[in-house]
Amino acid sequence: MIPTWLSGPGRALTRFGETPAFTEGLYRIAPDTYAWMVPNGSWGETNIGLIDCGGASVLIDTCWDLRYTREMLAGVADITGHSPIEAVINTHADGDHCWGNQLFQDRPIYATQACIHQMHHMHPRSLSALKHGGTLMRYLPLAGLHQFGHYMHEMFKPYDFGGITITDPNQGFSRHKTLTIRSVDIVITEVGPGHTDGDAIVHVPSRRVAYAGDILFVGVTPVMWSGPIEPLVAGLSLLQSLDVDVIVPGHGPLATAPDVQTVIDYWHFVHEALHRRCQQGMPPAQATREVICSADFARHPWAHWDSPERLLTSAYTLYRHWGARLHSLPGKLGVMNLMRQQAMLAFSLPQASPRVMRHMR
Repeated sequence: MIPTWLSGPGRALTRFGETPAFTEGLYRIAPDTYAWMVPNGSWGETNIGLIDCGGASVLIDTCWDLRYTREMLAGVADITGHSPIEAVINTHADGDHCWGNQLFQDRPIYATQACIHQMHHMHPRSLSALKHGGTLMRYLPLAGLHQFGHYMHEMFKPYDFGGITITDPNQGFSRHKTLTIRSVDIVITEVGPGHTDGDAIVHVPSRRVAYAGDILFVGVTPVMWSGPIEPLVAGLSLLQSLDVDVIVPGHGPLATAPDVQTVIDYWHFVHEALHRRCQQGMPPAQATREVICSADFARHPWAHWDSPERLLTSAYTLYRHWGARLHSLPGKLGVMNLMRQQAMLAFSLPQASPRVMRHMR
């Protein structure tokens, strides 16, 4: 079955002002099986799944804020009107995949135990503060703070984090969980740690569809917050081995097995390139810049992916797992300093997209 666009909000541009690489909205990707797709897959431009089991539906992930979650729910109302959402699955604990959970707090919400443990690693109030504080930091041209302020303000500008109460999944599992809803089997497999501590993929064998969560980005630079790389690549290999026709990535357009292979190739490439520089004693920020600006990197498809600066986060994760000595600030201060360096890198890359992230008006 060829995926078919059914309806959508009709926006001419993405949330970050880019030309859409695909049409936003609801797609039928198999009989009674759907994806809510958001171009182009940058920050918070998250894909959502919906499985109609004949009288009851299962939702896969929610959005970064309540407004976009409600917009998505309005877009799928023709389906949920006859098959109400009976359960929710969170593929991982990043806010853009679960901060709409409170709209379903009276229903089962499934996730890995590791995902549940990580649900409060960031708070909506913190992102609101960065969104508004970024406006002020734009006027502090010291140590990259103006670039950091711009980067964070623009990242969060499309979203409203007010009124969000982080709602934990209430049905935890480890390794494997099979839900049978109205005779439809939905297989959830833990594949983390990798992108985050508690990643999972969702497979609907009878529909030949898989929902990958954020172990798979398509046309968008992936990021490894937790690592190590081995389980992340193993999860991608498992995803690639499934007998499916369509894979819904966490971000970017609908995918098939060759798209998964391209992401595996990316991880092998950056792993080798960064490890070589790590052994030479090169700091992760310098190593990342060298890799992205290299002629070898430019020859591959990932040279044109959205948000190339995200490699810096993955580099720090890899260096940490290699036992390298990192002069990092602790906790959330360390994350903010990492994002400051990432912003500075984005500003130095003239072709990086979304353009608004590195272009001060």
